[in-house]
Amino acid sequence: MRQPSPRRSVTLAILAPLIVVLCARQAHAQALAQGNASLAVPQPVVVGSQSASGAASEPAPTSQPLSPLLNPGPRLVWNPAWPRFRAIGYGLTAASVAGALAVTFLLPYPEEPRWVGGIIADTTVRDVLRARTPGLRDGIRLASDVTLIASLLQTVVIDGILLPAIDQSWLVMWQLSLMNAQAFALNILVATLLFKTAARARPSYAECAVDRNFDPLCDSGSFASFPSSHTSTTFTAAGLTCVHHKYLPLYGGDPWDNAACASSIVLASATGLFRVVGDRHYLSDVLLGAAFGFTLGYLYPYLFHYQYGEDDDSQASNPTTVWGFVPGAQQSPYGVSVMGLF
Repeated sequence: MRQPSPRRSVTLAILAPLIVVLCARQAHAQALAQGNASLAVPQPVVVGSQSASGAASEPAPTSQPLSPLLNPGPRLVWNPAWPRFRAIGYGLTAASVAGALAVTFLLPYPEEPRWVGGIIADTTVRDVLRARTPGLRDGIRLASDVTLIASLLQTVVIDGILLPAIDQSWLVMWQLSLMNAQAFALNILVATLLFKTAARARPSYAECAVDRNFDPLCDSGSFASFPSSHTSTTFTAAGLTCVHHKYLPLYGGDPWDNAACASSIVLASATGLFRVVGDRHYLSDVLLGAAFGFTLGYLYPYLFHYQYGEDDDSQASNPTTVWGFVPGAQQSPYGVSVMGLF
């Protein structure tokens, strides 16, 4: 029976990303409020004036409409240059999800392994890192489940749904959710096809063949070692997190968005390490899963969406100086004003 401490660890690991996000949102809101306060320049109040005939004129207005800078719209905006999902995108997403479900539930596991043993440094790394007792290995595997869940919560729930919903950026929420769904479905589809086709035996296969009590999971997924789907999934989440935070200020801009990318990579790396220490995968299983997952998670949204707005982003970061003359001076209809954008 497990002690209560792992359950507390699970709870903390799940809540930690949400706490960080809420702190970042609060810091951003305070900074925005301070910036708006500095932009609010008091206007003189004119109670009234006396005309030549002695009649009092109407009081001048004491307030003016809020500037767009003082009344900002949604913070998260979908760049018009980024292609949105169209009919073909919806079809591909649905096909990816259907394919992932089909290979997971309909494609049977092989009854015998087609690949046994490690390659290159697999055996050496296993001998060094593998936890020695069944209980410790089981605890390490639980930790890998925790980091997997935390990665999914950060990418799918917090970044993809919660923050855009708080900002009322419904288009951003919809597009991010679709990109996330397609990337994860493709990851499950490819990873499941690979380990059911390759049928690589788990690292503990030889020991379990001699002693079925060597490990609690001797009879669970014995020929599903290559690649590590835990690792490929968390690195898919890391790739999605990094590319979304590069092009959208989900956490309010630097350094928060850079920290989100870094934390997702740390979670994914920890997951891969736990799978080796827990003796469920060889090093080569983890490395391939990491490379495939991150490439899929980062390149897919970039190639089909974000790359099309890079020219606009560069122009926005280096605006052209524009100036001109505008009829009228301050609140008077007479005179001329000079206005510019620098």
